[in-house]
Amino acid sequence: MATLFVENLTVADFSYLHPKRGMVGESWLVDLELSGDLDNQGMVFDFGHIKKRIKEAIDDRVDHRLLVPVDCDQASVVERDNDTSLEWVYRGGTIRMVVPSESLLLMPGTEVSKASLTLHLMELVQSVVPDNVHEVRIILREEDTGTAPYYHYSHGLKKHDGNCQRIAHGHRSNIHIFENGRRSRYWEKLWADRWEDIYLGTREDLEGTYFIDEIPHHRFRYDAPQGHFELVIPEDHCYLIDTDSTVEQLAAHIAEQLALEAPGKHFRVRAFEGVGKGAIAEAGEDMPGKTHSGWLSGAAAI
Repeated sequence: MATLFVENLTVADFSYLHPKRGMVGESWLVDLELSGDLDNQGMVFDFGHIKKRIKEAIDDRVDHRLLVPVDCDQASVVERDNDTSLEWVYRGGTIRMVVPSESLLLMPGTEVSKASLTLHLMELVQSVVPDNVHEVRIILREEDTGTAPYYHYSHGLKKHDGNCQRIAHGHRSNIHIFENGRRSRYWEKLWADRWEDIYLGTREDLEGTYFIDEIPHHRFRYDAPQGHFELVIPEDHCYLIDTDSTVEQLAAHIAEQLALEAPGKHFRVRAFEGVGKGAIAEAGEDMPGKTHSGWLSGAAAI
């Protein structure tokens, strides 16, 4: 048999329910290997078809969904015609949802892990490859960021016309913060800790705050093109902002907060949304040698 491989076939951006951490945003890179007999073109499978058929299948199944291990004792799920009610009880409180069913992936098993999702995706891919492909191997992995801080966040964008409108999807994201032109691991670590396993909620979507077993919980709700979304989640699992939680708005929010927390300094923020994409924002005092339109040339500076 011959084997071909595709690295970085796609990035699965999703959230999942964890027995201890609650709702966790995640971004896993997907690598693929296919082994089989050569076809009449001398190929195992055309790379163009891999990107179209396999990538689309994986994205449709996992991307921008909430993954729920339905056999876990902490899960209670009721499926209706077009929507699903969900309750998840963990040590931090209770998560309750009413959402369109297409925004969830209900997985057999008691936990969501690389191993369980790999098995799920291998079965999916095996169903869409040609008969000459006999073995499928999938590798799920995080982006290698070295020692750089990162955070896991979940959110929903009700105004988005695609799957970002789903109220509980997420990302594992790097953050780069420059204070007066120099990279600051201090501020990066502070924000990574601040947004560890966080739900980023928009105040406009906050319907109220309620107590469940003496623990305060926020309730978010909105209508979007895919349907009606409701989420109840522990208050201390949330961070509220005054805007939608697009990465452009998040970068601006972080930069503005930094300028408030450290007056007299200039901050430049590169906030990532998952892997390899994001937004840049700046706030605070202008740095010497810089104008609002950019850096001064040597002649202009003189």
